[in-house]
Amino acid sequence: MATPERPAPVSLLLVGTNHRHAPIGVRERLAARDHGRELVEDLMLHDAVAEAVGLSTCNRCELYLIGSDAEAMRTAAVQRLAAYSRHGIDELDPMLYVRHGIEVAEHLFAVAGGLDSLVPGEAQILSQIRGAYAGAAEVGSTGPVANRLFHEAIEAGKRIRHETAIGEGGASVASVAAELARERLGGLDGATALVIGAGKIAELVASNLAARGASMILVANRDRDKAVALASRFGGEAVALDSLAVAVGRADVVVSSTSSAEPVLRAADVPAGRRVLIDLALPRDIDPGAAAIEGVTLVDIDQLEDTVRRNIALREGESGRAREIVAEQAEEFRNWLAALEVVPAITSLRALAEQIRVAELERAEGRWESLSDADRERLDALTRSMLGKLLHRPTVRLKELAAEHESEQYTQVVTELFGL
Repeated sequence: MATPERPAPVSLLLVGTNHRHAPIGVRERLAARDHGRELVEDLMLHDAVAEAVGLSTCNRCELYLIGSDAEAMRTAAVQRLAAYSRHGIDELDPMLYVRHGIEVAEHLFAVAGGLDSLVPGEAQILSQIRGAYAGAAEVGSTGPVANRLFHEAIEAGKRIRHETAIGEGGASVASVAAELARERLGGLDGATALVIGAGKIAELVASNLAARGASMILVANRDRDKAVALASRFGGEAVALDSLAVAVGRADVVVSSTSSAEPVLRAADVPAGRRVLIDLALPRDIDPGAAAIEGVTLVDIDQLEDTVRRNIALREGESGRAREIVAEQAEEFRNWLAALEVVPAITSLRALAEQIRVAELERAEGRWESLSDADRERLDALTRSMLGKLLHRPTVRLKELAAEHESEQYTQVVTELFGL
């Protein structure tokens, strides 16, 4: 008898890049518009891709793919990322990372917990993961594996925030600055923020201010193209450096982080009124004289450093427990995924047993004329119960073996012994 064809195993694949692997020019192209969703829609046209979710933010663009051919999925993902980034495949490939199997879950769960963020423990990424998953569900690209993977990821992120202190306080100068502005102004909801500079720190400042409710981000920089690029990611507006006085007048909070050798914001350019000025530059960007202006709070880098150091130490101390949570959630997902490999064999075995049970009852039907309808129901229930108890142990053991990475040989034995 020929060996029955077994279903292809499920392959999990992650192809992506982030702030550690790709420069801002590449990331901004991948983060532009709704690329996570667009990439998923493109990839679902590929025969190898059964399920897909795209996570696209200013700091990362990641594609989570489920199918039967990992290499084909990888090729398709790299091709589409190259097209969106306007880079050749050979040029982009060194900027990408690839994960397989349970490593995909471990990575996503760490991302959800803020362990892979520019700001360790930052909370914004969890809502971005929820949004990415919801967007994929809307276009119909999720399925049982992606559903379980992302539900587990959200649970891991929530556990890390509830069971550790990794998300408490600011972990960088930028996040401390944004939190200070929020505290001094009594909240940033609906606030206008002016960010002077367009480098990595400015990018992080804008992200933290927007995450805390700032509704308008103004960006001033010597290179107007960079100012436009940064402002556009937050639906904001680029302003000219020679118009800073006007921009400061519009702003509730100003954060400056340029490499200028001279102050870029003079005290004369700061109007009186309730606003917070935060200078993250050395040499200083903001004229210290601005602190004397009525209603103005001026904070420099020295006033933030102690808080930053304390909070980084706190988060580093909590990261160990956060990693334990990631490992626990990943192990649960691995066991669930492994069980999928034996489900077809278990289903076929139970279906075969039920077919035999029903056939035997029907074959003996002519000898049971004296049985009442109630007796027949009792007999049916009895044989079903016997069958369930007989198959319970093999079912449980196959799932246990799957979790121990031994499912394939035992599944094959069961398949051949019973001719499934």
